[in-house]
Amino acid sequence: MKIVKEMYARGFEFLPLDIYRAKADRFQIIDGKIMPSFLSIDKMGESAAFQMEKAAQGGRFLSQQELKDRAKVSGTVIEKMEELGILGDMPKTSQLTFDFLSEE
Repeated sequence: MKIVKEMYARGFEFLPLDIYRAKADRFQIIDGKIMPSFLSIDKMGESAAFQMEKAAQGGRFLSQQELKDRAKVSGTVIEKMEELGILGDMPKTSQLTFDFLSEE
């Protein structure tokens, strides 16, 4: 945290981690701002980080379940990413629900 505070004091800016653009093990400079790597996520191991990067190359995820299945990561990793706001409004499942109103 001290390092991050020092970087902010020196004018550095950070981007939120983007699951489609982030790299497994290295930070990136995008538009003059720093984007963290997947390895910066607590509970994300090296293998899971590389699997996340590879899975994201396959295109958008329809749900958190699809992300978990394609990236072959644990539910704990998905929960942590959701807690950090990395998954945005991505639904938990790809299941569609239909509400039919009965006319009486």
